[in-house]
Amino acid sequence: MPPLASSYYLERIRDAFPDLMWANYRRVQTIADPDHVMILLDNGIAFRFENDEETNLTRERTVLDALRSNLKAIPVPDYAFVPKASDFAGYHTIPGTRLSPWRFWRLSKANRSEAAQRLGVFISELHSYPITKARSLGVEEGDASVRRRRMWKELFAERADELQCEVRNVFEAWIERSESINHSYEPVLAHNDLWYKHIYHDPSTGRLTGIIDWGDIEITDPVKDFYGFWIYGESFLDEVLSHYAYCDANLKDRSFEHFWGIAISSWFSHPPGGRFFRRSTWQGRPTSEWPMGQVR
Repeated sequence: MPPLASSYYLERIRDAFPDLMWANYRRVQTIADPDHVMILLDNGIAFRFENDEETNLTRERTVLDALRSNLKAIPVPDYAFVPKASDFAGYHTIPGTRLSPWRFWRLSKANRSEAAQRLGVFISELHSYPITKARSLGVEEGDASVRRRRMWKELFAERADELQCEVRNVFEAWIERSESINHSYEPVLAHNDLWYKHIYHDPSTGRLTGIIDWGDIEITDPVKDFYGFWIYGESFLDEVLSHYAYCDANLKDRSFEHFWGIAISSWFSHPPGGRFFRRSTWQGRPTSEWPMGQVR
């Protein structure tokens, strides 16, 4: 649903935490109907408010509290500001900024290698959490991959004429390639939305500082925590996987399929997102790293 005016959220923060001192705020909202609204106060505290029925901050807080002792490689949010109402909560912000593709390519080789190592270990720590315990915390199981593959193919068939010949040929090859992929997997507890917008780093040191936004956590295919790394290039994904403890023979192929599905959707539905897949975005970088440069 459309979110409310900022004054509504600010008033609720004041009512719940009258002793908090702050003067200014910034509202973070990238789409018209987000699953949550975030208010960043100038005292370094971020408040998240539920904005749809599927968002469950209570479950997110409970799961993060249970996971915290497992997750040692990279920090995660710690909800220290919990009101009586269950539809919002706050935490001290993770320092740094998003590790966008542009910022990633400004990192030194040593920083990129360290990031790959820490991400591989972090995901291993997360995926090692017992499924039975995750279920007891209210985490749901789900995998819409079959439905998504059908949707992506239908979308491509309907609108392929809108694509440049080069792009159309690449997408067609990806779709054909997907028919030969083994889609079986062992389910794990996954972040389920692990891509650059939720990976934070310190630009001054080049080091990762945290993983945010755990609202989509789910018991699902481990690939859901790897497809987002294709945006940094195949060699980086390979390095992350080299530090992952539970890699199976088909994980990389499944991650690439999910990535190209997002590429098709972004190209048609979200032009700003689609720019990541355009050749011009990759000017000045190794051409072998361009996600659309090869059919795997």
